[in-house]
This record gives sequence, C-alpha cells and structure tokens, in this order.
Amino acid sequence: MLMVGAVVLVLAVIVGFAVFRAKEKPQAGSDIPLDILAANASQLSNNNYALDGTVIDRFPRGESELISFLYKDASGREYIIPISVSAAARNGLNINRDQQYRIEFRVEDITPKVRGVCVATSIQPK
Repeated sequence: MLMVGAVVLVLAVIVGFAVFRAKEKPQAGSDIPLDILAANASQLSNNNYALDGTVIDRFPRGESELISFLYKDASGREYIIPISVSAAARNGLNINRDQQYRIEFRVEDITPKVRGVCVATSIQPK
C-alpha cells in the first residue's frame, strides 16, 4: 500500500510540473528544433514556440494571411518559416514587410493531410 502511495505521489508531481510548464510563455528561440521544423514539422505538432525575426513577404487572404518569417539563429544561420496569422493573433496590428516582430506560434495539424503548420498565437513589433 505504501508503494502505491509513493507512485501516486510521484505521478502527481510530474503531472503538476507538466501543467505548470504548459502555462509558461515560450521564450524567443526557445528550444525550437529548426532542422526538424524544416524537414518534418508534423513531428512538432502541439508545441508552442516564440521567435524574433523579420517578415520578408506577406500573402493576405481575407481576415488571415500567410507570412514568410526570416529567423536567424545564434550561429547566424537563416531560416525562412511560413506562418499563418489569423485576425485574432494579429489583434489589429498592421504587418509590414522588412519589419521585425516577435511571433509566438503553435505547430498544428489542420487536417490529417495538412500537418505541421505554424499558426501564430500572437505577433508584436520589436
């Protein structure tokens, strides 16, 4: 009985820590595996990330738009990441080319065949 209680306590601590971490805001460049994002983003589904970078192109469609986001990592390597930005994430902000922004996004599976899409949860000018 004591062993079962210890196991339950350990599991409760692990679940509590996971819930606490899930509520934290992601930090810029926070452990985003860019090689996986480029090769097979669906492996990152349901994860949240934040990046600081530059919008290099925009493709508006109604209330939403797709942006090309240029991110440079600590070594100076550049990555272009397509990110879908909804009107809710934009929150009235006019997004301009060649401007720097901080984007928080979630990698989502839209349909079974459309997986690993970066969907902005917020965007702020830098």
